[in-house]
Amino acid sequence: MSDVVVIGLGNVVMSDDGLGVHAVNRLRDRHALPDEIELVEGGTAGLLLLPYLADARCAVLIDAIDVGAEPGTAVRLDGDDWAEMFAVRMSPHDVGLVDLLGAARLSGAWPDELILHGAQPGYTGLGTELTPAVAGALDAVVDAVVAELACA
Repeated sequence: MSDVVVIGLGNVVMSDDGLGVHAVNRLRDRHALPDEIELVEGGTAGLLLLPYLADARCAVLIDAIDVGAEPGTAVRLDGDDWAEMFAVRMSPHDVGLVDLLGAARLSGAWPDELILHGAQPGYTGLGTELTPAVAGALDAVVDAVVAELACA
């Protein structure tokens, strides 16, 4: 486990829902990060990700986040903003995300800093590719995460 963890969430066979996993892979491929930053392809693992949060001082989660904006719109949430955003579940893995964050809060595994980065999805039906709007936002999301890693 690491002091700083970046977890990519989402289902890669549900088109834009896989944004977080694609972003972690892009981050791994294009950026040399210090050893103290752990990259995790969290996918739809839900509560199985709790140990990563428990051991992290800073956690950056990357996900498709439905805020009702144009597809590809960048989204950043921190602190308790996550609760309102995920009160309505957009996809099957959101159940896991809400449960993960709730369990982290209740168990004392909440990191000192928790940030969610992502983009507004356009389509979350079956498909292994991001839609053009979300694919076009992928680099901006990854760049925002890299900038955020100053918490490391």
